Amino acid sequence: MEGRKLLYLIRHAQAERARAGVGDADRTLTREGREDTVLAARGLKRLGVKLDVVLTSPLRRAQETARLLALGLQVDVVRHDALAPGSPPDELLLSLAEFSNAASLALVGHEPDMGRLASVLLVGDPLRIEMPFKPGQVAAVEVGAIPPRCPGLLRWFATQQQLSFIGS
Repeated sequence: MEGRKLLYLIRHAQAERARAGVGDADRTLTREGREDTVLAARGLKRLGVKLDVVLTSPLRRAQETARLLALGLQVDVVRHDALAPGSPPDELLLSLAEFSNAASLALVGHEPDMGRLASVLLVGDPLRIEMPFKPGQVAAVEVGAIPPRCPGLLRWFATQQQLSFIGS
């Protein structure tokens, strides 16, 4: 895999439901979401995942997920506004140019954005493949460069429960 790079696409973990007085951007992870993320980080570590940086959406639930993953994998977290919900996948990919020297990046974001990003990475079209991400789900996509030029190769796609099992 020399010269190849890995992107880990991650949907934030389970978040509290929307409720009066709390804006969508401020929703936090549930206790279960936090616990599962800690175990999932252990699972990623057992799988040999090494990251240069974790990039996160500006929304609180994604930032919490990113911090817990980064703590378990001993890596820095960087807020990356291009991961905000509704950002076009092509713009997100271009925004990764500043990380061109990285060998592997984790991108923590939201659904349907992660599924559309995976589709762009694999076949060049955000709607060609349906790849819905459940909370905490991770896809490992091998690419030739950052920013990626498609197509990439899906190495694996695991639920947070699978990663938690590996980490427990």
